[in-house]
Formats: sequence, structure tokens, C-alpha cells
Amino acid sequence: MPGFLSPLRIEEIDGDDRRWKLIDKCVYHLTTPDGPEWVCVEPDFVTDFGSIPRLLWGVRGLSPFGRLRRAYVIHDQLYQKPCVQSATGTRPATRKEADGILLEGCHVLGASWLNRHLIYRGVRMWGWVTWWRYRRSEAQTGSPVEPVPDKGR
Repeated sequence: MPGFLSPLRIEEIDGDDRRWKLIDKCVYHLTTPDGPEWVCVEPDFVTDFGSIPRLLWGVRGLSPFGRLRRAYVIHDQLYQKPCVQSATGTRPATRKEADGILLEGCHVLGASWLNRHLIYRGVRMWGWVTWWRYRRSEAQTGSPVEPVPDKGR
């Protein structure tokens, strides 16, 4: 089973109740806890966790601030910089793979089958908007844009 190698250490961004900054890196190994590929999110990375509509926050297990936060951080990283690391370098990740890694991470963190598949279906249906915003930004400026807080929250 894949695994997260570290706890999530974050801090509030003053004046912004929707985005948080990592204090320490967050590493997730694909396939097995010591697998040959991983996603590493470096300190100072800014995340909004899961872009779950506020209406669904009350459903047990769907709050963006619950136990699935590490999976959301990995997913945010993959949307902003879509690459998977290995001992031999990095390779590009597709949006579908990023969403699959989110599904896998939610499973590892103990989300119910229903909740992880609701989350996965949500990003498969609506994640393209954010994915293409980052790709457009990269094409125009050479670097991804800061995430924009979801106005639906």
C-alpha cells in the first residue's frame, strides 16, 4: 500500500482563511510506502486543501479541513506542477493520474469508499478548470499562478 512519510505541518497565512502554508515538506510514495516514485511538496507551498463546496462540508469525511488534508496537498501540488519524482529524475503526470493519486491518498488516509469516490468524481468533473488555469499560466509566464480561493466556500 502507498504511504505518506510525514505528518502535515502547516501555518495560517495571516488575513487569509482559505489558504495555508506548509512548514515542512510532505512526501507521498505511490504504490508502496518505500516505492520507487513519489510526490514531494516543499515547505512554503500554499494550499487551499480540497475545493469541496461549503454545502458538503457537513457530510462526515468531506470537510477540506479533516484527515484528508495531506491527500489534498499532494493533489494541489500535482495540479500546479504535474510531475512525479523518482531516483532517476522526474516524469510528467497527467490530470487523470493526479486525480487517481488523490483517490489513492484518500484511501490510504481511511476515507470511506463512498467519500473517496465522491471526491474523485468531483475532481474528474470540475478539476479541468483549475488544471487548465495552471497550464495557461505556465504557457504565458513560465510559472504557475497562485491558487484562487473558491468563491463557493
